[in-house]
Amino acid sequence: MTNNKSYGTGGIGFIDGEYMPFSELRIPVTDMGFQLADMCYDAVHVWKGRFFRLDDHLARFQTGLQKRRYDTLGYDIEAIADVCNGCVARLGAEDAFVMLIATRGTPMGANKDLRSCQNRLIAWALPLHTIVSDEEMENGCDIVIADTMRIPPEAVDPTVKNFGRMDFVGALFEAYDRKADYAVLLDAEGCVTEGRGWNIFALRQGALLSPDDGVLEGITRKTVLELSADLNVDGRLARITADELRGADEVFLTSTAGGIMPVKSIDKKIVGDGAPGPVTQRLTELYWKLHGDPELTTPVNYQLAEGQAAEA
Repeated sequence: MTNNKSYGTGGIGFIDGEYMPFSELRIPVTDMGFQLADMCYDAVHVWKGRFFRLDDHLARFQTGLQKRRYDTLGYDIEAIADVCNGCVARLGAEDAFVMLIATRGTPMGANKDLRSCQNRLIAWALPLHTIVSDEEMENGCDIVIADTMRIPPEAVDPTVKNFGRMDFVGALFEAYDRKADYAVLLDAEGCVTEGRGWNIFALRQGALLSPDDGVLEGITRKTVLELSADLNVDGRLARITADELRGADEVFLTSTAGGIMPVKSIDKKIVGDGAPGPVTQRLTELYWKLHGDPELTTPVNYQLAEGQAAEA
């Protein structure tokens, strides 16, 4: 596939009912998505012309819309799916990454009554990318366990994917100061939660564990837990302390932007022998193999963009 030149090559955006080049997307500074981080989002990827687990992503996004009380968005789930398809079709890429965002919108009046807002839907599609480098995908990445505490779920629901991430900002600067690029945060009890944009897994004594509380319920995380049964591995959610994470035999991150990403070291302590472990490698193979499963994938309708371009 090639990019549709009538929409530009740097990505395709959608806002206020119109498609446009990604570089032209704008929201007003009066939008509460900007002023209060009053928004929710989701992300889905396309591999070889097919969305992976689109229904799961849209269901999670819809739950976020309901929890955030975005009642004036004006798009049902089928229309949102059409927007996703429209962005990818106009991008013309076989491998793509799609972001869906809903913001509160701009309130009326000096008191900024949130009930007066018209909610806004924003989306964009870019060529598929990962949150770690190609070298880190191959050999593993270095992470740190931050001193910055994760915002407690009683304050901000982590199951609603959002941009209220000042805790991650503090943790990342800790990582940078310690010569790393990624940080995982602990909760108030000293148990592992998640990093910015990813869940984490630890293989310990034959059990594959992922934090059970205070985290986004990731679609890739869900997929890994399902696949662990195919390997006869005890995959489950559990409380994980910092010391248990540091002492794990294998550690990896999971995200829509990258899939399964091995961890080479934690706080400069090498995980295992420093190379991606056998369980990590096998799960990675199975994960990408699932992208050919018609029950978990949805084809992109590229002809939609071609037809509309011809009419323009």
